[in-house]
Formats: sequence, C-alpha cells, structure tokens
Amino acid sequence: MSRAGYGAVWLAVMLVIGAVVGAAGVMVYNAIVPPPQPPSLVDEIKSRGKLVVGTSADWPPFEYIDAAGRYAGIDMVIAERIARELGVQLEVKDMKFAALIEALRGGQIDLILADIHPTAERERVIDFTQNYYHAYDGSVVVLKGKAQAFRDEQSLVGKRLGVQLGTIQEGWAQEKLGAVSTIVSFDRVFPEMVMALERGDLDAIIVGDIIGEVLARRDPDLHVAFKIGSISGAAVGVRQGAEDLKYIVNNLIEEMIKTGEMSRIFEEEINKWLAG
Repeated sequence: MSRAGYGAVWLAVMLVIGAVVGAAGVMVYNAIVPPPQPPSLVDEIKSRGKLVVGTSADWPPFEYIDAAGRYAGIDMVIAERIARELGVQLEVKDMKFAALIEALRGGQIDLILADIHPTAERERVIDFTQNYYHAYDGSVVVLKGKAQAFRDEQSLVGKRLGVQLGTIQEGWAQEKLGAVSTIVSFDRVFPEMVMALERGDLDAIIVGDIIGEVLARRDPDLHVAFKIGSISGAAVGVRQGAEDLKYIVNNLIEEMIKTGEMSRIFEEEINKWLAG
C-alpha cells in the first residue's frame, strides 16, 4: 500500500475515534450537568411581592374581622410578622376552615394560619412548622345557668353539641359521642355557633381551649365546663416540599418565643378582643 493509501486509512480511523470520543464527551457532559431547577416557593413569593395566607376569620381571638372590617387576631399578627421577615406584602384569604388544606395543596395559598393543630391525618397531605403555642385540644362551653349539668364526657351523652366543620373538636365529638349524641357542624364559630348556644338550639359547643376561655371571659352568660383531649398546640400549615419557607417560619417562631414576642402578641390580642 502506498503512503497515500496508509494516510487515507489513518485519517479515516482518526475521524472515527474522534467521533466516538466526541459523542462520549457529550454524553458525559449531559450526565454531569443537572437540569434547571424550578424556583423555590420563597423565590416565588418574593418575586410576586406578597405572601398569601389562608385563614377562617371566625375564631377569635386568633382570627376575626374587627369593627373596621380588617382581619385581626393572634394569627393575623403572626402572618404580618412572617411577611415582614420575607420582605413582602401580606394578602389574607378568608375561607371555610374545612377548605384550607385543599387550598394549600392546590397552591391558592402559601401558608395556613388558623389555629390549626397538627394531626397524623393532616400530616399525610400537608406539612407543619413547630408549634407556636400549647394548650388542650378543646373546651366544652355551656350556658352558665346550666353549668352544673356538665362535668365530664359522660354528661354530653344525649345532648346537642356544636362543633366547627373540619376541626379536631369535630373529630373528637364524632369519635366519642357520634353514636349517642347529636353533633351539629358549623362552617363558622363566631358568632353563628355561639348564638345557637345562647338561643338554646345547642346544649354545648366544643371549641379550642384558648377560645373557650376567652369567650367565657367576654360573655358572662358562658362557662367553660371542662377541657377535652390532651395538651397539644397549633402550628403553621405549609405545603409539602416547601422546606425553604418552613425553615424561615420555624426560625422566626423560635425567635419570637425566645424573646417573649409571642407571649406579648397573645396577651395584647386577647385583651384587644375582650375590649371590643
């Protein structure tokens, strides 16, 4: 074979090797460069310039609409504090309590602030921050004139009991008394369910621990008969996978508890509602 022949063969071989190496290089390059990641929820919130919080504004002193038509209460102050930490405006979406979890899962809201207690069932579909307060699962509230008749769970047998739809108090009532008492579920607690108790349409209402105490302090006709459940507490509901937002809120809650800011918010907002 002539020199020219050998040169042609050598060139062909080198071209093949180059093509193989080049292809391998492309494959290696593609393998080590990760695909672009979608923006985090915190980035999304900062980009739009607002934090969207879901609540059910019928649960004073945690969330309610004040005389000026503004959202007020403990959870609303905490929501404002979170928005300030993120450097954005706050938007509140008021809805039925039972609709909040699906609204969070569907992306209509970024957080739930509605005195919501973490439970195993809820944690199957959403995430929670650490608790920002601790209390019993609920209070049984009755008319003061009938207080002697209500001392324990057994005294609720055969009675008409008001609860809010989707709450742990509703779950407790259905589990413990659903077969022996009449459980009436309301979308909203204040003033609808409280008024039903005062009219005599209900024998008792079962609400959150702190709410029961505050209702009884504001209205002398009401009385907390006893507490239900065990010591638990409320947290902020977070979308599953939103670890960046959960981290920021957890750090803020921890700081607010440590500095005493959380206690001050509770005291001030309870007193504000009692004076209203």
